[in-house]
Amino acid sequence: MNAVTSNPNASVTAFAGAVTILLVWGAGMAGLPVPAEVASAFTTIVAAAILWIGRIERARLRGVSSASATS
Repeated sequence: MNAVTSNPNASVTAFAGAVTILLVWGAGMAGLPVPAEVASAFTTIVAAAILWIGRIERARLRGVSSASATS
């Protein structure tokens, strides 16, 4: 069993890292300097936002499935 299949948060972190690398690269190509610390913080924020949205969606789906099971 690898880390990604046993921990779905690992795949979210990998996705956030890939997205932010591309965004920081794009900002650099546009002439906006982005320090490494800012890029790292941006990756953390993106990963946290994706995990937070996922948690809300899972809770919403659980509420929908439990409501339909009781009807």
